[in-house]
Amino acid sequence: MSKPDYYAVLGVSRDASQEEIKAAFRQLARQYHPDVNKDDPEAEEKFKLINEAYQALSDPETRAVYDRFGHAGAPSAAAADPFSMAENLFQMFFGGAVGTMTRGPIDGADRRVDLVITLEEVLHGATHTVEVERLRLCPRCKGVGAEPGTTPERCPDCAGSGRVRFTQTTILGTVTRVAPCERCRGEGEIIRTPCRECRAERLVRQRDTITVNIPPGIEDETALLLRGEGDSGLRGGRDGDLYVVVRIAPHPRFKRRGDDLATQLNLTYPQLALGDEVELETLDGKATLEIPELTEPYSELVLPGRGLPNPRTGKRGDLYVRIGLKMPKKLTDAQRNLLRQYAELSGVRLKKYASAEPTSFFEKVKRSVKGED
Repeated sequence: MSKPDYYAVLGVSRDASQEEIKAAFRQLARQYHPDVNKDDPEAEEKFKLINEAYQALSDPETRAVYDRFGHAGAPSAAAADPFSMAENLFQMFFGGAVGTMTRGPIDGADRRVDLVITLEEVLHGATHTVEVERLRLCPRCKGVGAEPGTTPERCPDCAGSGRVRFTQTTILGTVTRVAPCERCRGEGEIIRTPCRECRAERLVRQRDTITVNIPPGIEDETALLLRGEGDSGLRGGRDGDLYVVVRIAPHPRFKRRGDDLATQLNLTYPQLALGDEVELETLDGKATLEIPELTEPYSELVLPGRGLPNPRTGKRGDLYVRIGLKMPKKLTDAQRNLLRQYAELSGVRLKKYASAEPTSFFEKVKRSVKGED
C-alpha cells in the first residue's frame, strides 16, 4: 500500500518554510496524541504517520532527499533515528526544538478529566471539584532540578547548546545530522547534585483538587477550559491548560431535547375523555397541567418555560408531556357493567358479551334486580 505524501500529511505546501512545517507538526501531534484520544483506535497510527512525515521534512537535508527521491529516500519509521524521535516529541509537548529552546521557555502540557453531572445541575448550574494528576514545579528546587544551594553546570560536550552534530555515510552520500546531546539529554547543562525531591526532573507528579463552575444549560460532552491548570511550564514557559469534559447522567423521568425536556404521564380513560387538572412533578418543583376533554393517548401537551435554560440567552425551553393510557389492574362488576353500557351507547357491540344478553323481558327484570345491568 503506497504511503501518502508527507506534505499532505502535515497539511502544508511543498514550498512551505521550516517554521511552517514545525508549526503544522506541533498542532497535529497535539491533536492526535494517543493520550488525548484514548477512545480513538486510529489516533496512534495517525500520530506515527505525522511523526514519520516530520522526520523526513524537519531537516533541510533529508527534506531535499525526499523531494528528489520521494519515499525511497525518506527515513523509514522502523529505522527512525531515536534522537530525532525524542526531539520531535520534545518539540510537540514543550513548544520548541531541543537545543534551540533549551535555554528558553518550555510550555507545559494540557490535561483532561471527565465530570458527570445530573440534569438538575444542568438546570441550576453547579460547583464541583475534580481531581487531576499533573506535573508541577518541584517545590524544593523551584524547577531548577539541582539541590538548593547548588547550580547546574554548562555541558562540555555541546557547549550548552543541547545539540551535537554527527556525520553519516549513506548510499546517497555523506549526510550531517543534528541530534540531542546524549550527555545532557538536550538540556545544555549537567546537574551534578540532583534535587532530592524531583531527581533533576524539575517537575513532580502530584494529584490536586480543582474547583469547576458548571454554567446552567451546559450541553453534554462540553469541554470546559481552565487555563493554567495543566502541567507547569519551565523557565517562564506557559502552564498547560485543563480540559474538563462534562457528561450528563441519564435521568429516570426526563429526557433532554436541546433546551426542551420530555416526560411521560399515564392517565385513566375518564381523565382523557372528560378532561382533568393534574399536578405534575417537574425538574424544579410541581406544576399544574390542564388535560383537555377527549385528549388522545400518545399525544403531547406542553408546559411552557419548564425546560432547561439556553446557555447563551438564559431563556428556558419547554416541557413536553407525552400522554399515556393507564389501564386498571382489575374491574369490579359495577365498572364492567358501566363499560358495557357505554359501549352500547357508543354503538359498539362486544361479541364477548353478546351471548350473555337477556332474550326476554322477565330475564332483563331479573338481572336488573340483581344489579347486573
